[in-house]
Amino acid sequence: MKLSDTIRIRLTGRGGQGIMLAGAILADAAMRDGRQVTETQEYGPEARLGATRADVILSDRPIAFPEVEQADILLCLSRGGWLKYGTQVASGALRLVDVTAVAREPGDPEVRSFPWRARARELGDEVVTNMMALGTLQAVTQVVSVKSLREVLQERIKPALVAANLAAFDEGVNLGRDELSAPGVATAGRDAGIRGGEIHD
Repeated sequence: MKLSDTIRIRLTGRGGQGIMLAGAILADAAMRDGRQVTETQEYGPEARLGATRADVILSDRPIAFPEVEQADILLCLSRGGWLKYGTQVASGALRLVDVTAVAREPGDPEVRSFPWRARARELGDEVVTNMMALGTLQAVTQVVSVKSLREVLQERIKPALVAANLAAFDEGVNLGRDELSAPGVATAGRDAGIRGGEIHD
């Protein structure tokens, strides 16, 4: 996957999975990293069951068109989101999905599945799945920095829930790094030419 300095990201899931919040945190963190950013959101027809999406465009120059028609990176948390948006991607797009949405497709290195929801339940609450997925997105792509994401997360999340969400985010980062260390897997950030933030531990 070769990406230019303009990166189109789509986050999708079902209503109630915190897709809008994850998109807002991603966009805010990218601005802190000095990127030009647009963010748009769309809810499905059913309040909590329909596929929702948050689109974020990051660039090193002014963004002329704020809509994502074909994503360079897709992050998907639900089967409904996959069915609706899984093919609305650019050629060579990177697709990061929960294992309950779609299993890794044989022969397709651009679809990478992760046990986000299961790990979130192990941490105590599936509601933090969105932050875990955001952590994996950072580790695999490095389009934004860990530092900025953690700062924005702490500002956007209610104080009583910050610790749980940070733990989920860090677990997601670890899942992404484990994926990149697997034999034959190239880093999307360094080897694919994505110009993103540095990793800050």
